[in-house]
Amino acid sequence: MHDFEMSRELRGLKLGDHRLHLRASRILDAIALHPGVGFPSALGSEAEVEAFYRFVNNDAVTPDALLAPHSSESWLRAQAKGAVALVLHDTSEFVFRGETPRQGLTQKSTTQSFHGHYALAVAEGVAPVVHGVVGQRSYVIEDKTWLEASGEREEFVELLSGSERWTELVSAVGRSAPSNLSIVHVADREADDYALWTCIVEQGDDFVIRAKHNRRLFSANDNLFIALEDEPFVVSREVKLSRRSNTRLPGSKRTHPPREHRPARLSIRAGRAEVKRPVGTAPLGDPTMTLSVVEVVEIDPPFDATPIHWLLLSTLPVDSSEDMLRVVDIYRKRWLIEEFFKSIKTGCAAEKRQARTLWSLLNTIALLTPVAWRLLAMRAMARHEPDASADRIVDEVELAALRHIAKDVKLPRRPSCRQVMLAVARVGGHLKSNGEPGWLVLGRGFERLLDVAAGWRAALMFASNQGDGTM
Repeated sequence: MHDFEMSRELRGLKLGDHRLHLRASRILDAIALHPGVGFPSALGSEAEVEAFYRFVNNDAVTPDALLAPHSSESWLRAQAKGAVALVLHDTSEFVFRGETPRQGLTQKSTTQSFHGHYALAVAEGVAPVVHGVVGQRSYVIEDKTWLEASGEREEFVELLSGSERWTELVSAVGRSAPSNLSIVHVADREADDYALWTCIVEQGDDFVIRAKHNRRLFSANDNLFIALEDEPFVVSREVKLSRRSNTRLPGSKRTHPPREHRPARLSIRAGRAEVKRPVGTAPLGDPTMTLSVVEVVEIDPPFDATPIHWLLLSTLPVDSSEDMLRVVDIYRKRWLIEEFFKSIKTGCAAEKRQARTLWSLLNTIALLTPVAWRLLAMRAMARHEPDASADRIVDEVELAALRHIAKDVKLPRRPSCRQVMLAVARVGGHLKSNGEPGWLVLGRGFERLLDVAAGWRAALMFASNQGDGTM
């Protein structure tokens, strides 16, 4: 079976009723064929659409149950790739427009929304190999209070603080991760939280987190932001910075300004610092925690760009240049979870779905999650391992179907990942003059490819049955 076979992402589904399992499989297959279109078009008939809405509104169907098989498969993929898995954490707001009220969502003047907090497992290494989603929680914000959508419909659990969502998901990931995998949790400035660090350390994991707060150190009169001022910059690295859009969580645009793709030359230094536990965190954790601190600054940035300046905190060693570069490269993988949000929102059109309650929306997005993972995994591989064999991202039937529908693209006998990605994008309407393919054209292209491949498989099966004398 191919690595990207969607049926694997529902293997072991437990909804308590075999009929619900069959319905989930049929829906996922239909969504995979048409990831970017509305459900009436994807499902094909009024009866199938009605069955879909009955399914996502069924009390026995929950996001956790729908995601559990995909998460299990994600851990299996991680185990197959090595002894270390990076788990990327981030939150994104899912915004729905229109005047029709949707029960359970945060109501604003012209929009309604909820926040999804995700954990995405990826491989360490140069190539961005994406294993899949290994944890997810959903929240609404009312009067600045974070409310978690619980396992029971129409019920919420109030968080003591918005930052509590980080420790909740880290703990859940720790419970589900295979014991033979070393986990490194990776997050941006929102995760600069002593309680979170304590949770990660106590469950035996590591982390790389970008600093936000100028913390007090155990040394007299010292603070974190000057901890490395006497250390020399010892290593540099040339990198390509990914594009950052203008759509961010409220309050984060100042620390994450939008930018375009560009190269950057980074200079790096590192050391160790003993951080004091904040007064409000006691008695949780130890009074101090000794961490590695890695400072990354951009050399000669463009005059109109916000220069890179990261202060990374980690439990990993920084005794050598190689150690420092490893911490930096692990943090740089964090962009993959931002790409996942683009995949599920744009490639799979999550914010255009018409379900009328938070709980039916969460079930819907749980069904979209494996499809978004596949789009991201294939796009990342094609962009960052362009010369790898195309059989890493498509199977034989899909490649044959692509040759048939991408008539103005000449694919060689053994095409590369990038050649296949560009052919798929061309099917979706991409033009070379438009630069790199975006999520919309890739989503449309894969939709068309999977649709034709499905018919191709059916024809092959029919021909095989005819040859066997069966009907």
